[in-house]
Amino acid sequence: MSLFLKFKNNLQKTSNFLSSNILNSFKNQKVNNETLEELESVLISADISLDVVAKLINSVSKIKTTNQDITEIVLETLAKEIEIILKPRENEILNENNKNPKILIFVGVNGSGKTTTIGKIANQISNEKKVLIAACDTFRAAAIDQLKNWTEKNHNDFYFGNTNQDPASVAFQATEKFNKENYDYLIIDTAGRLSNNTNLINQLVKLKNVVSKINTDTIIETILVLDGTNGSNMIKQVEIFGRELNVSSIIITKLDGTAKGGALISIANKYEIPISYVGLGEKPEDLSVFSAKNFARTILNLKE
Repeated sequence: MSLFLKFKNNLQKTSNFLSSNILNSFKNQKVNNETLEELESVLISADISLDVVAKLINSVSKIKTTNQDITEIVLETLAKEIEIILKPRENEILNENNKNPKILIFVGVNGSGKTTTIGKIANQISNEKKVLIAACDTFRAAAIDQLKNWTEKNHNDFYFGNTNQDPASVAFQATEKFNKENYDYLIIDTAGRLSNNTNLINQLVKLKNVVSKINTDTIIETILVLDGTNGSNMIKQVEIFGRELNVSSIIITKLDGTAKGGALISIANKYEIPISYVGLGEKPEDLSVFSAKNFARTILNLKE
């Protein structure tokens, strides 16, 4: 299945919501104050922020009356504007041409799909690469067990500490192993209780500092995992984690389960943080490299 079809098949909730309501708004084939107000309501309902909505409405308002189907022109105009917003955010964190070792620190609130996403990411790394996965959420035995299951499926190496051990010390020990045994990737899972919990953020900052100090020449990326069903609440999480941890990439999961995928556009418009992957289903292969064009066109139910 092509990447476009994967987006199209798994973003149907957002696509059906947006396209059907937009088609209904312009059924009179006119662009006027009334139809623009209806369009505004539809876009806001899809969790697209007001500043982005204003840009989109401005573009649509410039459409001239024509013999051509006005709804098709509206959808194409919206897709083009959304792609312009999203295009600078495309970024793939797994570049197989990169020969240097890499450390990926995954952060995000509990329930965002962090641990599962780590398993899916590891599944996409070439078997020729040596991968170590470290469980640094030492307070949740279930998270450790889940991560261990993924490492066994993917034939990766696994490192974990003792129950309630300082997560930074587990990260330190895992990093030492990563260095001594010449791994290509170290993937670190972290705790995620409450993004507004100062103690959690401080714990994550400490963990990242420990890893950075003993790996000055290694590429270290901090990846924020967001639950797509949270809609506009994702923006607050980006603000909190981004400010304190210098997030280098975002992965948005569970986009197949929501009609409010517009929050992704809002994040891309507000923050200059790359979006590397989106979760479009439960299978390992459903974690897809983010494509601005595919996302923009499929949420509006347009052809490739």
